[in-house]
Amino acid sequence: MPTWTSYDEVPYESLPFAQSHPSRLATVATVFGLQPPPVEHCRVLELGCAAGGNLLPMAEAFPASEFVGVDLSARQIAEGQRDLERLGLTNVRLHHANILDIDNSYGSFDYIICHGVFSWVPRNVQEHILALCGQQLTPRGVAYISYNTYPGWHMRGLIRDIMRYHALRFPTPQERVGQARALIDFLAQSVRNDTGAYAVLLRTELELMQNQSDHYLYHEQLEDINDPMYFHTFIERAQQHRLRYLGEARVSTMVTRNFGPDVQKTLSLLASDLIQTEQYLDFVRNRTFRETLLVRDEQTPDWTITPERMVGLHIASPAQPQPTQSVDLTNESPAQFVTPSGLSISATWPLLKATMQLLAEAWPGTVPYRELLAQAAARCGRPLADEEASRLTLNLLNAYLSSDVIELHATPITLSRTRSEKPRALAYARLRAAAGHRKVTNRRHEVVILPDLHVRLVPLLDGRHDREALLEALTAYAQKGDLTVNVSGQPVTDAETLRRALARVLEPALETLARDALLVG
Repeated sequence: MPTWTSYDEVPYESLPFAQSHPSRLATVATVFGLQPPPVEHCRVLELGCAAGGNLLPMAEAFPASEFVGVDLSARQIAEGQRDLERLGLTNVRLHHANILDIDNSYGSFDYIICHGVFSWVPRNVQEHILALCGQQLTPRGVAYISYNTYPGWHMRGLIRDIMRYHALRFPTPQERVGQARALIDFLAQSVRNDTGAYAVLLRTELELMQNQSDHYLYHEQLEDINDPMYFHTFIERAQQHRLRYLGEARVSTMVTRNFGPDVQKTLSLLASDLIQTEQYLDFVRNRTFRETLLVRDEQTPDWTITPERMVGLHIASPAQPQPTQSVDLTNESPAQFVTPSGLSISATWPLLKATMQLLAEAWPGTVPYRELLAQAAARCGRPLADEEASRLTLNLLNAYLSSDVIELHATPITLSRTRSEKPRALAYARLRAAAGHRKVTNRRHEVVILPDLHVRLVPLLDGRHDREALLEALTAYAQKGDLTVNVSGQPVTDAETLRRALARVLEPALETLARDALLVG
């Protein structure tokens, strides 16, 4: 039976994990030669669903699929149930239950998600998680399990031991977190000028922890259980439950060519298979965390990626052309496309330049693979030869494998621009913003942090308010003091001045929400 847990005392912020989305899992399976269940009509189980922050946006996006969440925290499940009732979704069930109580009565699932749980539960629960995946995953299904790994967690575990030694002397969660933060600051100060190897490693870890939230520190560092393991150990245990390694949710971490040729050569000599290669990569990278995908052992992934596997997928790219450059499709002059994180792809081939242009225009949405190739050829003013299609596909695949410049998706991401007379935002985003939360989930299953104006605006975007009604409501908020409006750096309160000021920023705000993938109509 479920009992009171530390997650009832200190709830974990319930947010989406883009890497756990069934569309991503289906994409990886497709790229590696499998035929996963269609995401539009599937059953999904999430172990450790918290308040449904990961599941509810999926359920909104895929009304013909079924989603089941289980969590040991009664407080978080109750919060999720309240959100579920307000949203009116009928394809989600949230259960207050122990993972050990999940049995065949729950049925089978096409996708099983277990994020932030495996390393933090006892060994018998870990085994039950793997058993569930082995027994209740459909024949073509995919399971996602994240966990802490060695060798990276040797250093992090040392800091955890230090923090627990100090913080567990104090009685309340708030005091423990406060003391843990004070100790982090003390340790960081003590090694600030030390250039030794230990100090450098310690400083790097401490800097990461200084920026973490209270609930992360409490559950990651101060809980009784945190059980990292080597990758090969995890795979050996999964194999005992008739599970096979598919890959990682972040495929680019599996690519060895990101290292120099000497490292690649040595890896090929040291490792006789992919499992060994992945383990040696962890040694090289000092890896701390994995997001591993598993399938049933009768499935046989093929890691020799071929262009034809792109058929049926949808392509996206956050890379935008450099504003100082013009993209000329009539010659092979270079053009550079850069992502917000600074990653870039340089192109001279007109077909590739046209492809990147199309993706930049569609962002944050996707373009179907076949349609993308046809549109790129049309933009260049000529038909696409078979060898050109293969070459272009390989360019896209290589960019996907080596970085985040190109994204592949099993399902389309279709979005609205701001032209709608009565804009509509995602229902779950409206619900979160109406409750005063700045962090909302977009159609890309990512967190978007809203500024003050957007926190007030998003709940109004229900498809019933035109621009005039939006201005009227925002002006009323400002007059009541629920929204601060500044003109020339000074707050204003006069109704007419407020309305004029808000009129100037309303359309740009809607454009930003569209670019953030929050508008659907």
